[in-house]
Amino acid sequence: DEACDLVAGGLCAGLVTGPVSKQVIAASGGRAARRFRGHTEHLGRRLGVERVTMAFWSDAFATSLVTTHLPLRRVARAVTADGVTEATVRLVELLEALGRRSPRIMVAGLNPHAGEGGLLGNEETNCIAPGIAAARRKLGRRRAAGLKGPLGAETAYRLAAAGEVDGVVAMYHDQATIPCKLLGFGEAVNVSLGLPIVRTSVDHGTAYDLAGTGRSSSRGMSEALSLASQLASSSSNNRLKS
Repeated sequence: DEACDLVAGGLCAGLVTGPVSKQVIAASGGRAARRFRGHTEHLGRRLGVERVTMAFWSDAFATSLVTTHLPLRRVARAVTADGVTEATVRLVELLEALGRRSPRIMVAGLNPHAGEGGLLGNEETNCIAPGIAAARRKLGRRRAAGLKGPLGAETAYRLAAAGEVDGVVAMYHDQATIPCKLLGFGEAVNVSLGLPIVRTSVDHGTAYDLAGTGRSSSRGMSEALSLASQLASSSSNNRLKS
């Protein structure tokens, strides 16, 4: 909280966080602690931001999430057209700020095979497709030229791994983090989009089992520091915080 306030007050250029145990914090007492579900949500509340987009960046590809830390049973209801639009536009802005011109973005479906035309679910038709259409209007024809979807998540991430798209918009936490950590664990950086400050974090957990063993790696923190510095010094970073 102190670090967040220093950055928000203009005394520091960005916030870089390490891993935390959500369970330990939630059990530590106090109302704020019991509400804690992760840095993303906590920083959004502290800074008065209604919707914060969780994203991960790596040299291979970037991915943003429509929802954050939710029980799986609540995800379908939490996927909205507005959420899809925000996660899509903010992912484009992140990639542009990092030097990707006309980024190619694939929006994943929520259901298996993107719903199979409604056979396996209708969120793609009712929420995701309208969200993509609104993102196209918001971005404009040129910036939205590389935007496609919804597509089955397994295909979307296969295309990203092959270098055929620059970013994927995921609907929920594990849909994004499983491929991200399989393909770039320790190198990917968690970045919060939509905050009035630059904030990045490592892509790994607390790993209490490694404490004192000498086997921990500092690479994740180095990557998070590097990305925060790059975003803070980018002339484009104001778009990431709006």
